[in-house]
Amino acid sequence: MRRVYNAIATALLLMTTIGAVNAQQSWNFGGTTLNNDIVGWGDLYNLSFTSHNYGTAQSMAMGNAFTALGANMVSASLNPAGIGMYTHSDLSITPIMQFTKSPTANSDAYYGSDVPKSQQVYSDHTERFGLGSAGVVFAAYRGTGAVTNINVGLVYNRIADFNQNRLNASLDNASYDSMANLFATLGNVDGLKTNDDGTMPFGNDPYYWGAVLAYKNGLTNKDDQGWFIDRIDEDAIIDQYSSVQTRGSIGEFALTVGFNFVDRIYVGASLGMQSLNYRREVYYGENYIYSDATRPTGEEMPYQLDYMNYLQRTQMSGTGINFKLGVTARPLDWLRIGIAYHTPTYYNIDFGYDAEMWSRTYSAGDNPEGYDIGPMGYMYDDAYSGVWEDAGPYSWCFRSPSRLLTGIAVTIAKRAIISADYERSWYQSTRLTSAPIKNLDYKTPTTTCFKGSNTVRVGAEVYITPFLPVRVGYIWSGSTLREGYEDMVATHELPKQESFITAGFGLKFVKGIYLDFAYQYGRRTFTNYQTFYAIDYNNAENDIESRLFSTTTDRHIAIITLGFSF
Repeated sequence: MRRVYNAIATALLLMTTIGAVNAQQSWNFGGTTLNNDIVGWGDLYNLSFTSHNYGTAQSMAMGNAFTALGANMVSASLNPAGIGMYTHSDLSITPIMQFTKSPTANSDAYYGSDVPKSQQVYSDHTERFGLGSAGVVFAAYRGTGAVTNINVGLVYNRIADFNQNRLNASLDNASYDSMANLFATLGNVDGLKTNDDGTMPFGNDPYYWGAVLAYKNGLTNKDDQGWFIDRIDEDAIIDQYSSVQTRGSIGEFALTVGFNFVDRIYVGASLGMQSLNYRREVYYGENYIYSDATRPTGEEMPYQLDYMNYLQRTQMSGTGINFKLGVTARPLDWLRIGIAYHTPTYYNIDFGYDAEMWSRTYSAGDNPEGYDIGPMGYMYDDAYSGVWEDAGPYSWCFRSPSRLLTGIAVTIAKRAIISADYERSWYQSTRLTSAPIKNLDYKTPTTTCFKGSNTVRVGAEVYITPFLPVRVGYIWSGSTLREGYEDMVATHELPKQESFITAGFGLKFVKGIYLDFAYQYGRRTFTNYQTFYAIDYNNAENDIESRLFSTTTDRHIAIITLGFSF
């Protein structure tokens, strides 16, 4: 069943996390319900991925094609030379409202038609209010010599947004392809043992927490021959449900200075300090279903699982720092040409993880182990692990890609502007620079799978009247994956490419007050993913894996900017 991992199987053996492959490197365990206990190479990539689509309402309406344009707060995060184009001091704030929906292909319905909306705990859409941009630029110096003016700005711009919900369901699966079987296999492959009192000595290694919790909840058992399943019959039908919710964003606070030389050459520099906040909640559940003809008798299986639920939470927060340098030339009154370089952002993040599992067992037999049985025939207390927390503190350091931006803008009859940007980002240079786990190196997967990415931004602005500009724009960001890797299955899905269409208008009032409105629609595509897999490279018949899923994210953003020039 494995449709991926062909040419890259050997490289990907080291690509998931420590402990994912046994000593003989013949098995690979992964999927969205595994490997959440560590900052993976895919996490580094997800935290680095951006198309620079946020900013002010003016810039977002024009597709953020502002590498050559300027006099906008977004210039601090694109080309700081644009800060030197302000002719007055300026203050603005840009709140945004986002509506995100992430439909999943190849998924059964997560909720039946009989489940009312009020009882649906998870969904594949989210609505979030946030801040797109805010800042102030001061006209610090005005002169008549070679230096026409010097401006200083303190600006916040949103760099990336992680708010997303997705659901998937897979009904009527054979009992072999279950998380219980995966955890039993993991226990046998990695030689997990129990203590004399039946506990497991893996409380300090979160990688094995899923296997430990499975044992505590009755999914697996162990004897002298190894790990096995004794509460799920091989004739059971398994319905599988999973939800992944991500929250958070990256915001950049930029201290920027811009110089204007005789209104022809603009030079700027920004010191960017980024704040990262990322949270992921992964839920996975299985229901074990029998027909009257297939349910084992109490003598055959005295304890039978009805369901299990597994919930994990990952949190990463920290700061990053970078430097940007830009130059814009205006050789003709109607022409501007800009170029900017962004150093990698050097992040230091704290990591936290917790997990819990609960299940219900039906007592179908004579209760040979003496459990307390309730009046409905269930064990008196449903099994529950409690929350296992690995709070750290653990510090992880990595660097994101460097970027090179170029742009050109032309003014037509002093009433219209057309602008275009090209951006190159080197994702293959993403590196883990420090980790609390020794000998952890993600250089192989990042250099093997990723390549430089191309982003194009175009925009136009036309003044219908001197007080009413109308704007449109478009952003396209190409694939970051090398040829042959677009269909790979990693632990978590990876964004491949995205595009945005934008539109908006502005209103200019007396005394320097302005109000801009914009709308942006974006679509992001991802690599395929599975909720779990255990791949035996020596014998494919032993593979345990879920269905293959594919999610696309559609995002609608309403933007408004209130500004004041003084």
